[in-house]
Amino acid sequence: MQNPKAKMDEIKTKFMDLLNKQTNRQVKIPAMGFSDYFIQTVTAAESLKSDNLEKTQSSENDAEIINAQKSDQEILESIEHIYFQVESDTDMYELKKVLGNGVNYDLINSTIAQLRKQHKVLSKKVRQNILEQRSACNEEFVAINETQKELEQALWTCRKARSYLNYARTNLTTTSLEILASYRKREILKELLNSLQAVKKLKSTDVEVQKLLSDCNYSGAISLLLRCKNFAVEFMEYNCVQSLNKKLQETLLLTEYQLDTVLNEMILNFDMQKYAKLQEAYKLLNKSLMAMDQLHIHFISAIHSSVNSVIRGYNDPNVDENLKYLYEQLCENVEADKYIPCLISLCKTFWTILASYYQMVMWHQNYKLYSVDTAESPDLYIQEKLKKGKSRIWNDILTKICTFLQSSKLKTLKYDQFIQVLSIIQRLKKVGLEFCGEHSDKLIEIMQIQSEEFFQRYHIACLEEICLFLDNESWTVVDSFGNILQLPEFRSVRHTLRRHKSPPVVLLINSPSVEHSPTSNNNCDELVSVHSQDAVSSIYGSYGYFLRFSEKSSPFDGGLDVAMLEEDILSGIVDEASCYFSEESDDEHKSLQSKECEDLTGCNSVTVNNTTLNVFRCIGRYLQMCKLLHCISPKIVMSMLELMDFYAFAVHEIFAKDSVVQMENFYSPKLEEKLEYVSHHVVPNIKIWPLNFSSLINNELANPDTLYGLSQRIVAVESGHCMVQQFQILHTYLNHLLPAQERSMLKNYFDYLNFMMDVGKPVYTCVTSRVIDLTAILTMMAKVKWDVNHVSFQHNNYIDIMNRNIQNFAMRLEEIGKEIAVPAEPVWNSMTHVATHLLVEGFSNVKKCSAGGRALMQLDFTNFMSILELISNQKYPECRAYVDLFIKAYYFSNEQFEEWIIEQKNLQTQQYTNKQLTNLIVCACISDKRTRQKLLNLVGNDHHLNTSSTSSTATT
Repeated sequence: MQNPKAKMDEIKTKFMDLLNKQTNRQVKIPAMGFSDYFIQTVTAAESLKSDNLEKTQSSENDAEIINAQKSDQEILESIEHIYFQVESDTDMYELKKVLGNGVNYDLINSTIAQLRKQHKVLSKKVRQNILEQRSACNEEFVAINETQKELEQALWTCRKARSYLNYARTNLTTTSLEILASYRKREILKELLNSLQAVKKLKSTDVEVQKLLSDCNYSGAISLLLRCKNFAVEFMEYNCVQSLNKKLQETLLLTEYQLDTVLNEMILNFDMQKYAKLQEAYKLLNKSLMAMDQLHIHFISAIHSSVNSVIRGYNDPNVDENLKYLYEQLCENVEADKYIPCLISLCKTFWTILASYYQMVMWHQNYKLYSVDTAESPDLYIQEKLKKGKSRIWNDILTKICTFLQSSKLKTLKYDQFIQVLSIIQRLKKVGLEFCGEHSDKLIEIMQIQSEEFFQRYHIACLEEICLFLDNESWTVVDSFGNILQLPEFRSVRHTLRRHKSPPVVLLINSPSVEHSPTSNNNCDELVSVHSQDAVSSIYGSYGYFLRFSEKSSPFDGGLDVAMLEEDILSGIVDEASCYFSEESDDEHKSLQSKECEDLTGCNSVTVNNTTLNVFRCIGRYLQMCKLLHCISPKIVMSMLELMDFYAFAVHEIFAKDSVVQMENFYSPKLEEKLEYVSHHVVPNIKIWPLNFSSLINNELANPDTLYGLSQRIVAVESGHCMVQQFQILHTYLNHLLPAQERSMLKNYFDYLNFMMDVGKPVYTCVTSRVIDLTAILTMMAKVKWDVNHVSFQHNNYIDIMNRNIQNFAMRLEEIGKEIAVPAEPVWNSMTHVATHLLVEGFSNVKKCSAGGRALMQLDFTNFMSILELISNQKYPECRAYVDLFIKAYYFSNEQFEEWIIEQKNLQTQQYTNKQLTNLIVCACISDKRTRQKLLNLVGNDHHLNTSSTSSTATT
């Protein structure tokens, strides 16, 4: 039961809120009810009479006065909560309150007065609120009246409708009702029939879906399944439809799985029509983006699975297939003879994957799945996804290829096999560049490392091969050789050399340098990229791999064994070899060789031997490596130069060590530097050096009947000279292959192309120094009386002997010239050099000589030179000046003699030896000891002279 006090407090609170609301309205309430005087009078008349009457009246008056002083609000708030409760017993409450402590009349009177005051104020407040709500009450009565009118109108309408219905019921016949019933029944039956047909169609959906899938009509199957699912939703009240709907959902999942299987098949066998149907099906499923993500997963998975499958196919078949090897181990297990076929199979497999991906990209570029073309279009997302996927797929392929190339089997390949590997990698690099625009730096870096290791070993093997040719060389001319372009190793660069044509090498000897070669003057059209320079030679060169091949054919099909070595790999197509060479017949090929020889070399006579031919072949193979792996071309070109330098070094070692005269001054500083480089940096790498040439040296080079092997020496020197001339054909092309910062190496080499002619000087001197008996001539010259007073017109006998030796030498040269072309100029220069230095040596040994004796020396020398120039049909102004100056120095004054000695000492290559100058000073200043000593001090040689003429030898 509710607490009376709490209920009274609630009533009091509500009442006070009402009063506050009326107070806020500021409505003036008229004074109503009892006045204060009336309350006081009634209270006084009805008071009890007792002994304490006067005291009580006094108390009431005081209470009334106090209550009168209180406001109505305070009186209302002083009312206890029990009076506001509905079921409260206020009488008992007041009686218990005043009689709780006994009868107290004062308390009773004060309580009565208080209650009356509260009743008065409360009544007054209620009347005031009633007056305030009168206007709202009137408005409510008006609304009630209007509602009553509307109810009366609605009642009339209902009565009228009932009357019409009664009329209709009265006038409608039984036949009309039967028609309506029949129509309703027919509609129900039609609806039932439609439901049965829908259920039947749902039941046969699975068969139709499988038929559509077998016909590759994936979009039709998906559309049918989606329509059936929508039908099933309308008939879900049937239990059979519920089970069919569940089966349709399972069929849809199986269909999606089958779509994913077909999508996976597109990676290795792309079909444009089937792929278009797949994309349409995924579009109906609203899973085009998910399908694209799944497609990339399939590509990555296909790369890994296909690689392992290919590698396992080339492993030992006896190995247990259940053993799980790592990919690196599988690569190591590939045998060396299967290495290249395995690499080709890998490249073909990768090409199939890349071609499928490329065609998918092209398909999405040409066809739009969604008509909306906005920044958030799914087509844009798919194209961006495919674009980013290119790099990822190519990097995965590169990783597999690089791992395969790092196997140890690659180092065991032969040169031809290694060239095939480079060719395949070069094409693979082009595929990557065309596929995603990447240069495959990782692949090139690995091939660079492998190539450097392989080339280092191969270069040493080439040097040793040249040594074997040298050891078995017959030093005879190969007649069938025309120029290097006829060698098979140079066929791939023949057309390139036409565009990068070097100056004719006939100008080689007369030109001090090759700075005027068109290396730096090539037109922009000629400076084609190294990796595409021969593309124009092919009728297919202007098209990319992905336009010329599909996933069923690849750039790695055919021509990868023997033809690969003959094609220009840089043209980058399958049938480059046929485009290069099959277009020329044999006659055209021969005429082309002749024309190229005339255009490029400027001459038709070529002297080569088997060793130089082998050097040419090595250089041709080196050129192929330069083309295929451009990054190590500086090292390869340097190795080419080492091959030619080694040949020159070998010729020098074989043919320039048996001279009977000193030859220090025969060597220019550059030649000495070149020979020293080969001796310290090239020869130590050759295990079979030095070779045994004792039979050649003993049989041929020491045989006077063969003129000390002059024909062999000529073939050796002239073959080297021809080798340098032929190599100059490659000058511009090699500059084209080399980076700009590496071309100085080649320029420095071509600045000194006459080194073989310099090697020929000591080689020919070994022969010419034996033509004349030097010791006998010096002895005869020592017996001549040079201090004569009168000059005779007859030269001395030793000149006749020298002239006969020269005549015999000329006849021997004619005999040799019938077999080989004799280089007359260098041979006769060597002969003249030996003879003139022999005369100077003999003249310097004279102890006493008069002016007549000097005239006799001039007579002898003039006679000899006239015969020599007549026989050789050449002029030798330098040699004439060399002897004339030594003879005329006898007539110099002391000052001129001193200046001449100083000039001779300051020459970079001294013309006369200290011994010769000393003897000349002693002979010329025999009577002037002071001048003689001064000049000897200038020479720096004041030691005693060796006067033994028999032990003297001619010096250079």
